[in-house]
Amino acid sequence: MTTADWKRAAYGLLALPAFPGGARAQRWLARKLLGVEPGMGKPRYFAALVPSLVAFFLAVLIWYLVGRIATYGIFWDQSTGDVSWGGPSLLGAWVVHFFAALGMTVVCSAVLRPLTRLQNRLLSPVVPGAPREIIMPNS
Repeated sequence: MTTADWKRAAYGLLALPAFPGGARAQRWLARKLLGVEPGMGKPRYFAALVPSLVAFFLAVLIWYLVGRIATYGIFWDQSTGDVSWGGPSLLGAWVVHFFAALGMTVVCSAVLRPLTRLQNRLLSPVVPGAPREIIMPNS
């Protein structure tokens, strides 16, 4: 997982709530988090809604998993440790849950790549006839 993957997860989390902000908010997010200069064509908001919803769900899942694994020891209960995956020790349970969350995060990040590319294409298309110079980094 690279820095671009984490920025893409942040973009997936923020793109849906930025819909009311219109094209200006979407272009700002794409510029800051994806590192692309969006086109100036007419945005297709309704077409971008489905990929935005899926990207939002995946981004929430990624950030939840990161937060939950980072704070796993806070929620540890010794009385249920023997039935926990990797238990009965806190360290064993933490390691097993870390690798399970890592696998899910990698898969979600891989799915976010084409989704954020599609979102950016639908929300800020290039004006017909204009040269296309936008290339998504790490795609």
